[in-house]
Amino acid sequence: MKETMSSIGRIPLEKLPNTRDLGGLKTTDGRSILPNRLIRSGALFGATDNDIKILTEQYGLGTVIDFRTDTERRQKPDPEIPGVINIFNPILDEKTVGITFEEEERREREEPKEIFAGIMDHAVTLGGKPEQYIKKLYEDLALSDFAARQYGRFFDLLLEADERAVLWHCSAGKDRVGIGTALLLSALSVDRDTVINDFVVTNTYVTDGAEKISLLVKEKTGDHTLAECVRVLLTVSEDYILHAFSAMEKCSGTIDAYLTERIGLSTDKKHRLRRKFLTE
Repeated sequence: MKETMSSIGRIPLEKLPNTRDLGGLKTTDGRSILPNRLIRSGALFGATDNDIKILTEQYGLGTVIDFRTDTERRQKPDPEIPGVINIFNPILDEKTVGITFEEEERREREEPKEIFAGIMDHAVTLGGKPEQYIKKLYEDLALSDFAARQYGRFFDLLLEADERAVLWHCSAGKDRVGIGTALLLSALSVDRDTVINDFVVTNTYVTDGAEKISLLVKEKTGDHTLAECVRVLLTVSEDYILHAFSAMEKCSGTIDAYLTERIGLSTDKKHRLRRKFLTE
């Protein structure tokens, strides 16, 4: 993939493959997102001591916002980081997230069968056709009242945070974080092509793990269709973010209106976000 500002923003960590600083992304009015302020990520559960040191000392991490459910948090708790505030802000309810299977790379910590058992079982229920499930997931992220309320709280938490970096994460950092980041970049006046690129560049960091799990499924079952279904479930596509944007625009007319009407992001809040996280 051609190197982009989003891929340049990747933070090179030992066990967190999909952690990225949004600093440097340009807005439509010629400003840029400040570095070391806004970080998107997958789960922090596997972070090494050195990973935490980099995030706190080099990137000035001050707040972590966890988009996962309470069950996910209990199963794979975030590390306790002295001086860092950790805030629970689930984006979807337990029932919906129970079938998202945003599996982070954990093959070095678990037996292979534990990596893909859940995702394989779910893929079986989809008959090798994950498209309908994915469409519904992104409609929930775009249109459910619960998600809208929680994304609205996410923006409030960003405004309330101190001047240190804010990191938000789900499990793989691709679906819940993907939509949340797209909304944030849109609110900061980043153009749509850049927003879409930031969403799809996630594949640069999750595809290797997804393909390895898919291969394990194929070796275990001999079912090429099932293995491909698993691979699709563990990656992203431009179609996903476009489907979400389409749902938002059907709901409110424009993304800006959606941010106001559904997310509760007033004009004043938008200005405050831009003053806080953009260059002059």
